[in-house]
Amino acid sequence: MGMIKPKIRDKIYFYLFLALAFFIPVHDKFVPPIIILIGLNWILEFNFKEKSQLIKHERKRRDILAFGLLYLLYVTGVSYSSQLKGQEGAFFDLEVKMSLLIFPLLFSSIDFGPFRKNFFNRVLGSFVIGSLFSGLLLIGFSSFEFFNGKGDWNLFFYTKLSHWQHPSYFALYYAFSIAVILVRLIGNFEISRRERYFYFILILCFQLLIVILSSKAGILAVAIMYLVILLYLFVKKNLGISNRFWAPVFLFISLSLLLIMFPQSYGRFVNAKSAVEHETSLPTDTKESSAARILVWKSAFEVIKANPVIGVGTGDVKQELRKVYKEKKIEGAYEDHLNAHNQFIQTTVALGVLGLLVLVLGFLMPTIYSFKRNSLLYLLFLVLAGFHFLVESMLERQAGVVFYAFFNSLLFYFAIEKDKRLNPLE
Repeated sequence: MGMIKPKIRDKIYFYLFLALAFFIPVHDKFVPPIIILIGLNWILEFNFKEKSQLIKHERKRRDILAFGLLYLLYVTGVSYSSQLKGQEGAFFDLEVKMSLLIFPLLFSSIDFGPFRKNFFNRVLGSFVIGSLFSGLLLIGFSSFEFFNGKGDWNLFFYTKLSHWQHPSYFALYYAFSIAVILVRLIGNFEISRRERYFYFILILCFQLLIVILSSKAGILAVAIMYLVILLYLFVKKNLGISNRFWAPVFLFISLSLLLIMFPQSYGRFVNAKSAVEHETSLPTDTKESSAARILVWKSAFEVIKANPVIGVGTGDVKQELRKVYKEKKIEGAYEDHLNAHNQFIQTTVALGVLGLLVLVLGFLMPTIYSFKRNSLLYLLFLVLAGFHFLVESMLERQAGVVFYAFFNSLLFYFAIEKDKRLNPLE
């Protein structure tokens, strides 16, 4: 018998999950206390036998639990790490990545049956509201600085706009918010024309935020998402939604127009193109992000070649990368302690080919599954997260780990459910 009555316990779960979804895009400082409270509620149920039985008798729960395998590999990587303590050490890395284990454990062992039937949609709605709120905060802070003497329009672009987080993370949050709204637009035939206009305005607002954040990854990810939706609608003609192709087409055009309207953001793509074209002669002291990435990736491959099987260990990644930076005189990356800026490469450096295989399968298998189950939202989440993993080490910061681990577990769990109310396209 638990210390908390079941009805109260379920309400606590419900509102804590809503709060978590809201604060993920707002500020990462609010996230750990909420996760701790969810964990305490889970422990105070004192029904560990029932939890183990749920996992034992339901395959979907065992499948969710399998997402925690990557974290266990990182735990194993501690055993051959030389640097254990400090903010670049193995123990701190395990602390940052703990959500990779916590959320699969929670979603595999919590009985969601007693929850309100609209739990899934309420969580997604809470995230969208939180994303909109964070966007208003960013604009608000920049406006305050602008009108208090600085008068610098650059305050509304890139890192000067993204006050407490890297622009790529905010762009990912806003891109996923677009996915949530767009799936509702495409799949739900019962919303009014007024609601439809409101949703389009929201999407355009999120697109604007992504463009002025000047996140190349965010802009490209959204564009790719629209193309994936078009392909999905073409292949899934039997769902009766192929006539909704105009929505992603319109939004793709509007995104392109926004990019043209803001030459500062467009210029970052020009710089990226130049870096790729001259990748053999890049200056080692460069601070330009695309050029720096190319140099960092080359350095990371040097480390991988020397440690291909098991990697360098959970705590030694930055240490080994900095050795190569110093040897190749890549001053900018060395001074800034840059990680691999690609999660697939980062994981391979740490854990070798086995870690890479587990991470890739963690995307590949759910992608196939979401497509077969007609779970468009889950598919779009995987596309957005996977693309960002290609250009950022998203699991090296709490902002990326919690977002990925939480929504990956949530979407996988409810992609399996057969209740059509949970997903308009199921």
